[in-house]
Amino acid sequence: MAELRSGIYPPLPTFFTSNDELDLRTLRQHIQRIADSSIAGYVVMGSNGEAVHLSSEERARVIETTRAEAGEQAVVLAGCGEQSTRASIALCRQAAQAGANFALILPPFYYKGRMDSAALLAHYRAIADNSPLPVVIYNMPASAAGLDLDAATICALAQHPNIAGVKDSAGNMAKLSQIIASTPARFRVFAGSAGYLLPALAVGAVGAVAALANIFPREVCHLQELFESGQMAEARVLQARLAPSNTAVTNTYSVPGLKAALNILFDYGGSPRSPLQALTAQERDRLAAILRAV
Repeated sequence: MAELRSGIYPPLPTFFTSNDELDLRTLRQHIQRIADSSIAGYVVMGSNGEAVHLSSEERARVIETTRAEAGEQAVVLAGCGEQSTRASIALCRQAAQAGANFALILPPFYYKGRMDSAALLAHYRAIADNSPLPVVIYNMPASAAGLDLDAATICALAQHPNIAGVKDSAGNMAKLSQIIASTPARFRVFAGSAGYLLPALAVGAVGAVAALANIFPREVCHLQELFESGQMAEARVLQARLAPSNTAVTNTYSVPGLKAALNILFDYGGSPRSPLQALTAQERDRLAAILRAV
């Protein structure tokens, strides 16, 4: 079993050609650019990877390409959450065959009103029982119709031997601290954004899955290094400096903003798949000004 290392994991975008086909060449280029920046590994098929816009075959090709480009020693987490338990297990098996190390599972939300703790516990435990990959819980209310896994549910799931950690994007530090205090040491807790990386580390998180690390990987990794070396004043300054750009490519402009940032700074990125739309010229100008400030 691969180790779920501490540190920063960029959630890789999925790139498309002008004909809306997979652009695996640009994916390889992106992996090459961020590989030497002290990141801990890669996340594919997450929200930033537009997993919901891809076919099953496309998902497998993205994972295979990431594994081939990143190398055998890289840690690769693949989004495998679906609306049914059966489909999620199938994606876990596909991801294992394609070369992933861990399965990242977003909770099912289509029937949100019926997704009480009992249903969610049964769902995640069945996936963990049948997945060839260790499971990482993916709590992201913004991508799950507001469904927010509570601390008690996450702590109960942490007892399962094939559930390795959680990526929590709710930004609730009280909940994070409760989870960290009540779960086994082997269970790794990651912030879901660079926007609150420093507070998350302060309560015991071991890193982050951070969209901003696609753009500023060295800076995001350096923030964790500053914290771990006790340089708190410098860490606070860097956290504050990164916050506006993080907000821009997450809450404000989302996936189109992340791709626009890559286009602005590195001349690659392309557009998202429909129904997502590329930024307007005015939005792009605002984003460029924010990025320049970093």
